[in-house]
Amino acid sequence: MPSPTRLLSAGLLLGLLCSQANAESIDEIFSAQDSNGDGALSVQEARAAAPAIFRSIDRNGNGSLDVDEIAAHIAAEAGPGTVFPAQVLASVAQKTLQYWDGNGDGKVTEQEYTEAAVALLLMADSDGDRLVTREELQRFRGEGPAQ
Repeated sequence: MPSPTRLLSAGLLLGLLCSQANAESIDEIFSAQDSNGDGALSVQEARAAAPAIFRSIDRNGNGSLDVDEIAAHIAAEAGPGTVFPAQVLASVAQKTLQYWDGNGDGKVTEQEYTEAAVALLLMADSDGDRLVTREELQRFRGEGPAQ
């Protein structure tokens, strides 16, 4: 059985990857977000994709995300059959909210979400060119090369 720290770390990574639609395959992400078809995700493409993702998480449509909406999104993105212990899901959702909440007011606006999505994209940019290729996204997600 994995340690609670390992579970929390894995869950936090899942929460942070929600802006990259972790449950989706690399091909699905690139199909949805690589608008110019150059095989790389740019800062501009991340900014363009973020509002739709934000609205899908904002279940009550009030223009801001709370910890419950983030938890629901994390659980949905994990996919069927993946169950987080309630304490782990609550902790991951809270840490994700803190990561996305740029001004620390306890809620996440679309602008804050967009900035967090761009920051996450840049974390995956291993060569510093402000573009993320399929290979960089695979490495960032901890996936091996496609077979």
